[in-house]
Amino acid sequence: TVKLFQNDRFGHIFSPAYLTEYVGSLIDNKRAQSILITEAEKSLSGLKSFVEKHQSSSITFTTSNVLMFMLLQLGFDKYENVSILNQSIYQELLSDEQFDFIYSLPNFGGKVESINNKFMSSSPDVVATQNLLGHLSERGTLVIVLPAKIAFASGSEAKLRENIMTRYQLNGIYGLPEGTFKPYAAVKTYMLKISAEKKKNVSVGYLGYDNDLYINKEKVVSNEDFAAHEDWRIELMLADDDENIRRYKTSNLAKVKLHEVAEVFRGKSILKKDVKPGKILVLNISNITDAGIDYSNMDNIDEEERKIKRYELIDGDMVLSCRGSAIKAGIFQKQKNIVIASANVMVIRPNNQRVLSDYLKIFFESPVGMALIKSFQRGTTIVNINHTDIMEMEIPILSFEEQKELIAHYKAESALYQETISRAKERYLREKEKIYEKLL
Repeated sequence: TVKLFQNDRFGHIFSPAYLTEYVGSLIDNKRAQSILITEAEKSLSGLKSFVEKHQSSSITFTTSNVLMFMLLQLGFDKYENVSILNQSIYQELLSDEQFDFIYSLPNFGGKVESINNKFMSSSPDVVATQNLLGHLSERGTLVIVLPAKIAFASGSEAKLRENIMTRYQLNGIYGLPEGTFKPYAAVKTYMLKISAEKKKNVSVGYLGYDNDLYINKEKVVSNEDFAAHEDWRIELMLADDDENIRRYKTSNLAKVKLHEVAEVFRGKSILKKDVKPGKILVLNISNITDAGIDYSNMDNIDEEERKIKRYELIDGDMVLSCRGSAIKAGIFQKQKNIVIASANVMVIRPNNQRVLSDYLKIFFESPVGMALIKSFQRGTTIVNINHTDIMEMEIPILSFEEQKELIAHYKAESALYQETISRAKERYLREKEKIYEKLL
């Protein structure tokens, strides 16, 4: 049954048995008498052993799938402490029952149709979280796995973070190991522990996997210190001990959000069939190199100018890879042909009133800049950065004169470096030939 259902995925994700076992250990520590496991079909591989271990507790499973509802009823018919509800967690639950412990692995994508005005979003993960929080007992705990955007995204995610911080207690937020939900999903995920009962501290960290889940890294932060952070990017909280991050956070430099000083947008989606001889050039990630942008090997498309106007690059635009295996940045220089950015590249266009594009590139490539960019990462191994997230990134602002001085210094040292490398390479090749000549 497990294999049949998982092979017929319905676009769902599934929990590995070790994750269900780890949740079981959290329930043991909580000594919960009433337990709710939502969308139980996602945890099938560890469900029976979970029930066997918690026969003294009242357990409720939900599923919105009628076939799975009947299978669960059949499979757990002999357990008097188990109830099955044919109910979606993306709508108001029919039962008013409250629970000591709730575990949920909601859908990470899509949109909830016919959303109730009660909910702050149509995003399934936000709806599920808001919905389930209302079913916690006075001492109840919700453990829920959410995509990384819960930590930093604006809009409904920001509203949900505020709701949790004001009305509940965030006990902990932990990054799950890479590949936890493969092959069903490759996004970076966090496990949140939220309780109805207020406490003094929040634990942040990462879970590791070695046959079982374990806490690989952890830091306890007071509620006051946690609230002082603009969002929930645990990478930056755990990096507080890093000298560069600490100095950046405590510096007196004025800082602004990127969207206050620049327009940020993503490039155009170009399919393979669209690449054909034409007058429009396409800048891809492969064109962004350490030495700058390579304009000699760009793809072409044949398209009407009016249809690609919004993606057209102008002189001085900064381009940043938002997909791929590495983060790469470059400054675009006007070309004879029209050049547009591909969908794997985001464009950052400074308003030139407060910040220069070369200055932005220098900051983005700095250790602090890279750490900030990576903290917005939505993917795991593969870089996956949303341009709307980067818009919220804080940028230190220097005067125009100071920016120009930094840029001039940077370019001079870069040119010297490239020249030194070139001379060393020429010498190496020349001397190597002399050595080979002696062998003839």
